[in-house]
Amino acid sequence: ISLYEVLARVHGPKIVPQIDNIMATIIKTLTSSAGSFALHQACSKVVPAIARYGIDPTTPEDKKRHIIHSLCKPLLDSLLGSQESLSSGAALCLKALVDSDNWRFASDEMVNEVCLKVAGALEKPTQTNSHMGLVMALAKHNGLIVEAYARLLIQYGLGILNAGIVEGNSQKRLSAVQMVNFLIKCLDPKSVFSELGLIIEEMEKCQSDQMAYVRGAAFEALQTARRLAAEKGSKFQREIGSITGSNVCRRDNSRRRNLWGEGNRSPMTTSPESQTVDSFVGYDSLIESPNSTSEVSRNLDYDRRSVNRKLWRRFENGGVDVSLKDGFYSESEVTHGSVNENSEHDEFSDDTGNYADGFAGFLQGSPRNGALRSTTPSPQRS
Repeated sequence: ISLYEVLARVHGPKIVPQIDNIMATIIKTLTSSAGSFALHQACSKVVPAIARYGIDPTTPEDKKRHIIHSLCKPLLDSLLGSQESLSSGAALCLKALVDSDNWRFASDEMVNEVCLKVAGALEKPTQTNSHMGLVMALAKHNGLIVEAYARLLIQYGLGILNAGIVEGNSQKRLSAVQMVNFLIKCLDPKSVFSELGLIIEEMEKCQSDQMAYVRGAAFEALQTARRLAAEKGSKFQREIGSITGSNVCRRDNSRRRNLWGEGNRSPMTTSPESQTVDSFVGYDSLIESPNSTSEVSRNLDYDRRSVNRKLWRRFENGGVDVSLKDGFYSESEVTHGSVNENSEHDEFSDDTGNYADGFAGFLQGSPRNGALRSTTPSPQRS
C-alpha cells in the first residue's frame, strides 16, 4: 500500500488514470485489515498523496473536482458499512483527505454528502474515534456546511458519551467530549444555541469521571458552553432593548402632520403609500440658515433614513406629496408654490407657462407658521 504513495509522488498527474484501481485495492485492504492500525495509517497516507500529486496548477477545475470525487466515493460507500474495521479505516482516510490542501477543490455537493454519511455513521454501533475525528476535520475546513448538521452531530456526540460511560470506555468518552467542544467552538453559535443547556448538563456530570483527562476535557467544554450561553443572554437583552426603542420611535413618528402652502394655505399631506417626512418641518436650522439643497438632503437622510423615494405630486385639493427620488425631480416641475405635472420639458415654468430662469428651490415648511420657504441659497443675513 505504501508503494502507491511513492508512485503518486514520482509520477504526479500520470497516476490519475489509476485512481479507481488504487481505491479498489485500498478498500480490499481495509476490509481484511482486522482493525490493524498500521494498515489504516498506510491507506490514509495514500489517499491525500494522490490528491496532492495528482493535481497540479495546470489541471482544469472540473478535473480537479473529479479527482477528489473519485477518491471520496469508494470511501463514502464504505463509511456506513457494518464491518467496523472497514468503516473506521474509511473514516480515517477521509479525514486525511479533508485535512489535505487540495480538499478545497471538493464541490459543495461532495462535502454535504460526506457530512450526511458521517452523521449516519455516528448513529451506528460501529462508530469509532475515527468518525469523530472526521467530524472535527469537516467542522474546521467546511464549517458553513457542517452548521446544518450541528444539532444532530452534538446529539450523537452526547449519545456516544453516555455509551462510553455504560461501556466503561474512557477513550470513547474523551473523543465524544472533544468533538462536542470542537463543534461549539468552531461553528456559528446560532447553530448550537438550542443544545447548550443539554451540553452544560452532560459536562457537569463528567466532572465526577474517574479519568482525569476526561474531566479536564469536559471542564473545557463546560466553560465554552457557559460562555456561549452568557453571550446569548446578553445579546438577547440588547436585541429586546433595541426593538423596544425602535417601536417607541415608530409610534412617535407615525403621527401625521399638515403642511400649508404659501398662497392658498391648502393642507399638504403625504400619500398613503409614502411615509410622512416628519423631520422636514422639524428643524429651524433648515429654515433660518442658507443651506444648500445637498445639505438639506443630508439632514433629511440623517433624521429619517427610510423615506420612500418618490416624486412630488400635486393632489386635486392642492396638496403636495413630499418625498424624494434620489435627490432629483425627473418627472415633475416645481415653481413658487405650484407643480406643473404635464410639462414635456425638464425646465421650470411660472404660472403663465413661461419658463423661469432657474430652479426656484425646494419648498420647506416651518414648524412655527406652517408656511413653505425656499431652501435655495440666499444672501447672508446681517
